[in-house]
Amino acid sequence: MFKSVRWKIALLFIGLSSLIYILLSVVGAIFFYNGLSHAIDEDLRIFASQIGHAINLEGNKPAFRDWLRVVETEPARSVTSMQLFDTQGVLLEQYGARGIPKLLSGGPEVSENGLTMRVRQTKLMHKGNLVGYLQLQLSVARREEATHEFLATMGIMAPFVLLAFGICSYFVAGRAVEPIEQLVSTLRNFVGDAGHELNTPAGIVQARAQSLGRKLERDGIISDDLAIIISSAERMGKIVRDLLLLAELDAKTELKTNAFDLAHLLTAIVEEYKIRFDEKEINVSLQCNGSSLIETDKDAIEMVIRNLLENSLKYTHSNGVVRVSCQTSGNSIKIEVLDTGIGIPSESIGKIFDRFYRVDKSRTRSTGGSGLGLSIVKALVDGLGGEITVKSQLGQGSTFTVSLPLSRKAGVAQKLHTISF
Repeated sequence: MFKSVRWKIALLFIGLSSLIYILLSVVGAIFFYNGLSHAIDEDLRIFASQIGHAINLEGNKPAFRDWLRVVETEPARSVTSMQLFDTQGVLLEQYGARGIPKLLSGGPEVSENGLTMRVRQTKLMHKGNLVGYLQLQLSVARREEATHEFLATMGIMAPFVLLAFGICSYFVAGRAVEPIEQLVSTLRNFVGDAGHELNTPAGIVQARAQSLGRKLERDGIISDDLAIIISSAERMGKIVRDLLLLAELDAKTELKTNAFDLAHLLTAIVEEYKIRFDEKEINVSLQCNGSSLIETDKDAIEMVIRNLLENSLKYTHSNGVVRVSCQTSGNSIKIEVLDTGIGIPSESIGKIFDRFYRVDKSRTRSTGGSGLGLSIVKALVDGLGGEITVKSQLGQGSTFTVSLPLSRKAGVAQKLHTISF
């Protein structure tokens, strides 16, 4: 159990770490992308402020002066597309890298004809009059490449980072679970030891009380107090035995696997319980689709069915119905125990498999329940690799369904096997 808890904690940590890593990668890429865009804009701003000396006014129209000399002395400027426009937006001159040959007004970044450019425009003024526009364009291809490289690097690093997180989380989870494991182990040992210690005196009390009862009966003395003592001793003995069984199940005691016919086992159990159901005037029936061979622990299955029948017997009134059925479904077999008893409140259905949980404490005491029967059923079914579910409606009854894996050798007869009492 604790190993699975350790793995769950480690996997949860890895999942959260993966989510955080992805979010950080995305946020980092956004900051990286925006930082490069800001750097491009700053380069364009500086370039625009320095290029003024290379522009002359010729016939009321701007023109680059001695441009080839400027490019030769500062080659980096050749990667920028430089354009001069008149006041009407007509392109007058263009130098440098390939750009979008028109006066743009779509914001700091424009895409057209397969090009994506960062754009900066400056008005050219002479004696307070507008004489044209200087437009600078710089391709963002390097920014896109750098951003993709950043994301690729983060993706390549991800498995190694997550592996490191996984190793650390598994180690930390182990250290975190260790004291809990020690505490639970101590509690299990205490329950087992206490059960063994209580089992002997409980058996002695029960045996002595029964012996005393027989002696008093021979003397013609009837004692209600003694009957209560005997009943309580029997109940205490059952609780002790149930606690010992749960302790063994918690310790993962290996179950014995053998192949047997489930329908025959159910028939024998229901026939045994028929007398007790008849005493309460409850109609009990069994219906199985074929004779199914199942490979599992026969004793465990028997205990599951007996506990479910005990539950139905306690909480089903006279003239009620209890129906036991089994049927194969794919690679599994389902066992249902249906009763028309008092039912379970909806708010209690999720708790009925908890140890010592009782829907109605006063009613359970009157019927002799300890609150451990369904806990044992759940532990046994889990140990067999199966699943148990319950559907119930208050005042109308309950249906417990146990699903178990079939043996690979399982064979199902074609006839309908039905027993009614």
